Amino acid sequence: MSSQRADYDLAFNELQHAVSEHGPGPELDAVLGAIEDRLIGRYPEDEHAIHELIASWLVTLRVQTSLQGFI
Repeated sequence: MSSQRADYDLAFNELQHAVSEHGPGPELDAVLGAIEDRLIGRYPEDEHAIHELIASWLVTLRVQTSLQGFI
């Protein structure tokens, strides 16, 4: 696994934990901002893709959260 892929996997896991721990609100916003800053700092050439990736993670986590009562 590449270092960049490992960074993205770690970031997703951090975001998933923050969503389950805090839900929407300022705490989640702070975690999200820190994740974005860290990834963009390491991979500035991928800034646009990082924003899209994080947006897709948020959608994925929202769907998972919504479906928890049904599964």
